[in-house]
Amino acid sequence: MRSLLWILLIGLLQADANPLSLDQLPDGKLPANLKVIKVGSGTVGKVRVTMESVPHPTTGVTEKQRVLEITGGDAAPDHYTLVLLDQPLYSGISISTRFRIVGGKGVRATGVIFRMQPNHKDYYLLAVKPEAKEAFWTVFENGLPAKGFKYDEDQFVSPKDGWQSIKLQAKENTTRWTLNHRQDFITYNPETTPDYHRGMVGFWVRSDSRVQFTSPVLRTLKEEKQHQLVALLKKISRENNRLLSLKLSARPSPKKPPVVIASLEPKEIGQPAHEVVTKVLETEENFHGQKDGISTVTVPVKDRNGKIIGAARMRLSSRVASTQRKDLAYGNDIAKQILAAAPEGDLFDAGHEKAP
Repeated sequence: MRSLLWILLIGLLQADANPLSLDQLPDGKLPANLKVIKVGSGTVGKVRVTMESVPHPTTGVTEKQRVLEITGGDAAPDHYTLVLLDQPLYSGISISTRFRIVGGKGVRATGVIFRMQPNHKDYYLLAVKPEAKEAFWTVFENGLPAKGFKYDEDQFVSPKDGWQSIKLQAKENTTRWTLNHRQDFITYNPETTPDYHRGMVGFWVRSDSRVQFTSPVLRTLKEEKQHQLVALLKKISRENNRLLSLKLSARPSPKKPPVVIASLEPKEIGQPAHEVVTKVLETEENFHGQKDGISTVTVPVKDRNGKIIGAARMRLSSRVASTQRKDLAYGNDIAKQILAAAPEGDLFDAGHEKAP
């Protein structure tokens, strides 16, 4: 595994900011950071935020949620209505949402746009046509499709409730996505394919399709890595009932003091690590303390080559008879669980973003 000195970059991102959040918007209002344009014939479509009963993707239980509803402005097949996040411009991104097509007389299709250039003609698109069981990755140049990739129709499985789920990640010249739990990717050759380094992000509907998007989330790749790390700590905490707190720390650079890069307490992320963490990183030794029946354990986290890449610090309950030796064994097992759930190139890769 690549050295975890890379993941320290994640820890400086304390807030899980989501510029596509619909939570605080009143019905009928469009987020101020979005703009609507049209491509092709017809007039620009309509966009609004409204409430809908949306089934949970796992349990099927419905709950009221705000949805972004986009209706294309013309039934012609060459009409597209685009809703774009104007600023900032993104390079490496992770975007996810659930959507359903609820109407339209023309071509019923929708998708996610990314790296849209200022001319509104050059961009990448992942489009879905659920009724036809088709999905496409396409690069547009000067408003026209230049190159693309089509899914195998036999592999397209649409949810019974009609709500498709999609998660897309773009890093440099590789795009990976999960559509209804099917994973795929494409890596293009920047010498033979239009190579857009960064740009606007948004949603796309074709013809007069009426599409509802719910729970849209947009993060940079670094924000997504931090989110995954925190989710991992929460999972480990649920599965290990002695854990009262758990955090990971690493150095921002070899000579800088360590900071907290992930924690069960969001306010701790980005803060200076406890002084004991520095000792652990320098000596590669375990540290143990106990007060009022609570054990505090700090242990090194090592990669698969045995190189120390961070430190895990945790507080343990003493509801069962324990000793220093047992506590340290417990702490080192937690460190192994963290490493085991973070394969190379995933959680512990900060995901450098290529500059334009």
